[in-house]
Amino acid sequence: MKIEKRVWGILLMLFFYGSAVIVFANGTHTSSDEKSTDQTTSTRPDSHAPLGVMGDHAHGAGELMLSYRFMGMAMNGLLDGTGTVSTEDALLHYQMVPTTMKMQMHSFGAMFAPHDSVTFMAMTSYRSNFMEMEGAHTHATGGHDHPVGHQEMESVGLGDLRLSALIPLLNASYADLILNAGVSIPTGAIDVEGTHGGDELIVLPYPMQLGSGSFELRPAVTFSEMNGSWSYGAQAHAAIPLNENSRGYRMAPTVGLTLWGARKLNDWLSISVRGWIQNWGNITTSVEHTEMGTSEDEHDHTSHDSHAAPIAPTQTVYMSPTMDPNLQGGTRANLAGGINFIVPDRFGGILAGQRLAVEFQMPVYQNLDGPQMALGWTIVAGWQYAFGLW
Repeated sequence: MKIEKRVWGILLMLFFYGSAVIVFANGTHTSSDEKSTDQTTSTRPDSHAPLGVMGDHAHGAGELMLSYRFMGMAMNGLLDGTGTVSTEDALLHYQMVPTTMKMQMHSFGAMFAPHDSVTFMAMTSYRSNFMEMEGAHTHATGGHDHPVGHQEMESVGLGDLRLSALIPLLNASYADLILNAGVSIPTGAIDVEGTHGGDELIVLPYPMQLGSGSFELRPAVTFSEMNGSWSYGAQAHAAIPLNENSRGYRMAPTVGLTLWGARKLNDWLSISVRGWIQNWGNITTSVEHTEMGTSEDEHDHTSHDSHAAPIAPTQTVYMSPTMDPNLQGGTRANLAGGINFIVPDRFGGILAGQRLAVEFQMPVYQNLDGPQMALGWTIVAGWQYAFGLW
């Protein structure tokens, strides 16, 4: 599935146009003498973007920030385009279909600024994926029958490593414009094994793997502004895989745009609302193949090769839609509400500047190449602490 190029062109045009308008419009808001120092300090609770936005701010020379994020996500049911697909209907074409999926991710990050002109960022993650599936029938493998009914699979391990250089293009007392030149290093496994409708181990489907297997460019540009008790911002970002991975496939590029606004309630608490849209394509493989399904009658005669792992496929029949590279793309729009908390400087000591934040996310639009799992909800909670080394 592909979103119209002109739609993304319009979104990006609006982003840059809106950023420019805000920058110039603020020249009429207050004189330099009237600008509150509260607006120029990083100790405001809303001086950082909502927790779900990455690489939104830079640091001053000699400043180090450590962070931890927990993300929990739940997926339920199947979509084809924007329409719901029942498990029963999907099982007319596949031996196994997913019904629910839960993902948990623990992210650990560090940001350090050796100079005011650049901030380096590194982030790694530890992931846990759990999927439940339903099967259509009983079939024979290895000379004996075994049921293909309710199945569960799990994968756990490190995700990909992300490295970035954040370069401030504008660093005014009221606004920031930051270029994020990032890359992703394929440290996450793409050959995690488990059972899938039988007792034998196979490489699990695409959604259950822990990384992309490819080096990726991750560029982004972020604009943010504080004005009185309000702050707002926008970020355009992308993920662009550079190579085919060791299993013979490549993830598709992802592009997204997010907008947010926040209200500072006092010097330690702020609330935020955020909306964003994201589009990603299907997986490409090194071997051409024809997309086919299987009828109910064909299920009993499907060869055991249909258990093949997610690699460049040589077969034309997939046991599950999670194994089909042509059923991984989509477009999704989300809304989120968040809370940012910071210990004010007046408290002093090591607690000053400690940040806690949480954001709850819900999809408002999903258009998926399916049948594919639909997102139910996501929650992100985290801690951040910045301090000077010199």
